[in-house]
Amino acid sequence: MRPFHASICTVVTQAALDSFHEIGSTKGSFKDQHPWYVARELLVEAQTNDLLLPLIFVTEETLKVSHWALIDDIDVTTYAKHSHESRCTFYDLQRVSLIFEQLDSLTLLPPREQIHRESLEPIRVLRNHLDEIHLRPYAICETPPFVSTSLDGETTTETPTNQ
Repeated sequence: MRPFHASICTVVTQAALDSFHEIGSTKGSFKDQHPWYVARELLVEAQTNDLLLPLIFVTEETLKVSHWALIDDIDVTTYAKHSHESRCTFYDLQRVSLIFEQLDSLTLLPPREQIHRESLEPIRVLRNHLDEIHLRPYAICETPPFVSTSLDGETTTETPTNQ
């Protein structure tokens, strides 16, 4: 399968990523107190089109791009008094090459209108690189080439549970 044009980028601790490697798992999940409504909408759109939605991890301690995976599911629960919990499950966790570890190796996804305009009109392509300000609670980025290259060269090692 091919990756979706967008990907989700979020911050996790290095200890959390290390724990997956220690137990030899390429699957995992994490929770966030922010409602990931738009991320869930992107996942539904990707799955409807038989595409994969990548999840890119940045380590909290260093703010370096560290790993990426494929999103299996995003569940958003709303509790009393407007508190939320988002649970994201993923599979096929892989390390990112050191060449792509800087935040500016990722670009924020431009609005659809900008992409459409660039495709129709002879204008300069406008992209903004990911930075610390746009990273939390998550950023919506263009899917980086290292994801596409990896998926073109191999099939995923584990399949999603909800398909």
